[in-house]
Amino acid sequence: MSLTVTHEPDASRYSVHRGDELQGWIDYDVAGGTLRLLHAEVPPLMRNKGVGGEVVQAILDEVRNTRAEPVQPVCGFVRMWMRRHPEYDDLARR
Repeated sequence: MSLTVTHEPDASRYSVHRGDELQGWIDYDVAGGTLRLLHAEVPPLMRNKGVGGEVVQAILDEVRNTRAEPVQPVCGFVRMWMRRHPEYDDLARR
């Protein structure tokens, strides 16, 4: 089953589900015309199984398709993931 990204603007986060099960989320804010990804969270039982990377990728794909502003990865995990995946460099704030 694939991941579904849901933008929750009232909570300033993107949540990711597989079916009805929450797989993780990323909290964000928008400052100076930049979407800042502040904190990524994956439930403890889902950690170290590649879910975090799937969550980041699903959210970045959603951002690429629906938002115009650049992304600034404030969260250390998101920053590391983006360094390892240069195909998302076009989203990064320069």
